[in-house]
Amino acid sequence: MKKIALLGLGLLFFVSCKKEAEAEATEPTVVETGINGTFKVDSTSTVSWVGSKPTGKHNGKINIKDGEFTIAEGKITEGKFVIDMSSITVEDLEGEDKENLEAHLKGSNKPETADHFFNISKYPEAVFTVTGFMNEGGSDMVEGDLMIKDKTNKVKFPVSITENDGVITMTSTEFKINRTLWDVKYGSKSFFDDLGDKYIDDEIAIQINVTAKKQ
Repeated sequence: MKKIALLGLGLLFFVSCKKEAEAEATEPTVVETGINGTFKVDSTSTVSWVGSKPTGKHNGKINIKDGEFTIAEGKITEGKFVIDMSSITVEDLEGEDKENLEAHLKGSNKPETADHFFNISKYPEAVFTVTGFMNEGGSDMVEGDLMIKDKTNKVKFPVSITENDGVITMTSTEFKINRTLWDVKYGSKSFFDDLGDKYIDDEIAIQINVTAKKQ
């Protein structure tokens, strides 16, 4: 099995004055070259998310519906991933509570709340386009442009990539993005002063889980 093994933990996400979102790994990674080819993303690929607030948190998944990327000697040289925003699920709730929160996130329950979060009728897809792959402080990082709600910002995160019989598994450790950069401002105390302890954290924790087959 050919591997790019990720050992980095303890990620710190921050946004620069250029509105670039980056994650840092505090421990080095070890690169074994030898993975090559173009890979097609499988429909089982997902983005896991966690949103937090003072009174608790919610978590769920979003499907990666399509994508393709190229690896040369263990390094991603190009790639594009299409995320199906209509597939947002909430995994920590059941019944009506689950349905209501999913509808609120999708913006499908009431017209006046459609833009609170992702408004899937207007913005059904998000897209991540790879722009770079580099080693920083011994850690291997994927960098790219993430477009949500027609807003694009750079993100950077460490990944683990393994290949077995032409099948690639690519995962990230948990990293965070600032949702307000993509115009998702509902419940943000950065924009609203009268929320008290009813606010929702600006940062969303993200983890990437991709399976892909060699073309």
